[in-house]
Amino acid sequence: MSGIRNHFSADRGRAGFTLLELMIVVVIIGILATTAIASYKRFARRARVQEAIAFLGDVRIKQESYYQTYHRYVSSGTAFDDWWPKSMDWAIGAGTWDIDCNKPGDQANHPGWCALGAGFASQQEVYFQYVIWARNPAAPQAPPAGYIINANQDWWVARARADFDGDGEFSDIFLTSEQREPILVDELE
Repeated sequence: MSGIRNHFSADRGRAGFTLLELMIVVVIIGILATTAIASYKRFARRARVQEAIAFLGDVRIKQESYYQTYHRYVSSGTAFDDWWPKSMDWAIGAGTWDIDCNKPGDQANHPGWCALGAGFASQQEVYFQYVIWARNPAAPQAPPAGYIINANQDWWVARARADFDGDGEFSDIFLTSEQREPILVDELE
């Protein structure tokens, strides 16, 4: 009988995993999951950054078209910190572009955005806030510091910002009338 008992004991040890083996598997799965989540977050941020780069490229085209017609550039608001959309829920990282230039009220309230025809579809979700500031020949002002080299000629500066992790630090993307490529600052904050 003792031979039978030893035989069953040996089978039992080979049929299952030890606690140490299970703990090692759990640690490995945890490391892989952490790596996958971090990679996904970086991928999602880069995809969102492409929204801003495409938008700023569209602003460049529309500013140059506007300049050809009216011999000046246009601002989106009354100051370089007049962000749109105004309300962003940084906890979820998105807001709603709620300008519809086909509505008379929006045309009056957002003349710069409507003059450029720049923006997103009304009620579209966006991940950045945007502002465009341009030299006004009727009331000349200095450009925002650090963006424009020759402040005596017509200029514009467009900026996109996002707070991907809700910590109050922003990723910024700039494009100006003097540069060809957007400048990314703290792209992944």
